Amino acid sequence: MDRVAAQTLRVLGIVAISIVIIVAALIFAIASICGLWSSTSSGDQSAKLMIGLGCPLVFVGGIFLIAKLAKGIARTRREARGEVAMGGAAAASMPALPRNLAAEEEPLLHLRIAVAARILLSAAILTYQHVQPRYAGTRMYLFGAILGFVLFEAPNAWILWRIREQLERFAVSLAVAYAAVGIVWTGWNFAVYFRFMHNQHLLPIWLLPIAVDIAIIVTGWRARMAMPRRPDDDSTMAVAGVIALIYTFVAYGLNMIFYRMRPF
Repeated sequence: MDRVAAQTLRVLGIVAISIVIIVAALIFAIASICGLWSSTSSGDQSAKLMIGLGCPLVFVGGIFLIAKLAKGIARTRREARGEVAMGGAAAASMPALPRNLAAEEEPLLHLRIAVAARILLSAAILTYQHVQPRYAGTRMYLFGAILGFVLFEAPNAWILWRIREQLERFAVSLAVAYAAVGIVWTGWNFAVYFRFMHNQHLLPIWLLPIAVDIAIIVTGWRARMAMPRRPDDDSTMAVAGVIALIYTFVAYGLNMIFYRMRPF
């Protein structure tokens, strides 16, 4: 793995660990506010023990890991400055290939349409599900669904903003990676819940997001091929895949925590 990819993974590790620490802190704070460890609490003893011991361990372990990753970042930067001083970086650098923005216009347009369609489709599915009679008066579920929509579509909104004028290398890689993770995630949930489905008209709700994610992968790959190749393209795609996977799990966890707490 090259130095840029290693540095990027360290930064992503710090961000992911920080998110885990924040989530653990929120769980610990909410449990404390709700009086989980009070004498009158009827909470499960195993839950009290898990939260009471697990959250502090997450804090301590997370801080230790962040310190280790930060040391690695500082060490790599010192090595890079040393190479620049010796002229090694200048000898190893390669001139950037010129970009043909005219040839990128069509892939850019197609990718923007596909990503925008994914966001609009999620909004349409959310609206359709909550105009059904069985959801009448369930404000808590509606708010949770809106929260899930914001969490899961935030990366697509960021991608759409980054490619509003021209293709951007990391945004294109993230679009492909997040769509691929979305297909796996939707397929897994469909396999788990298919046996509980009794209404066949709900099948398009599962299949349409997969179709749009496939369109994002196809248009995103075309956009990636339209840009000049760089030595770190594969590393960038790998890092985008790691980000997409971690973010999906974190978004799912935050959404489930909201449903379990039921603040409304």
